[in-house]
Amino acid sequence: MDDARLRLMREDDFEGFHAMMSDFDVVKMSKSWPYPPDPDFTRQRLQTDAVKSGQVMAIEYNGQFAGQISIVGGELGYMLAKPFWGKGLASWAAREMLARAFADPSTDVVTAGTWEDNPASMAVLRKCGFQKTGEAALFCKPRGKVVNGSDFEITRDKWEAQHG
Repeated sequence: MDDARLRLMREDDFEGFHAMMSDFDVVKMSKSWPYPPDPDFTRQRLQTDAVKSGQVMAIEYNGQFAGQISIVGGELGYMLAKPFWGKGLASWAAREMLARAFADPSTDVVTAGTWEDNPASMAVLRKCGFQKTGEAALFCKPRGKVVNGSDFEITRDKWEAQHG
């Protein structure tokens, strides 16, 4: 994907990041983001150690902030602003982050989770080689209720078999 890149998050990503997290269709797919989001909370999230260390990266497409992707504590997470849905960007970004994760010899497995009403995210995970490992019913803060979801993982061996 020639028009896409992963890069460190920057302070000037605030507007795009906050706008993305202010869209209920986006934020309802998170587990713990408050809705509606507080601008101070969004600013604080741009200053975490995970952001500063590159565990959380910006997804840029055609020079625009398109979303974020992370692998923190061995768990993959990603969000795209709605104008960037359906372009293959999440699958591309997930493969890029997985390549970075498995370049570290101490990474043997990466996990991910998605809500049952998010088939697009399940498709991203399957395209990247993740396999479903279980189901969970967890509290979703932006929705204010328990939601059913699925757990996924990909092992180093599976990744290396796919990407040599």
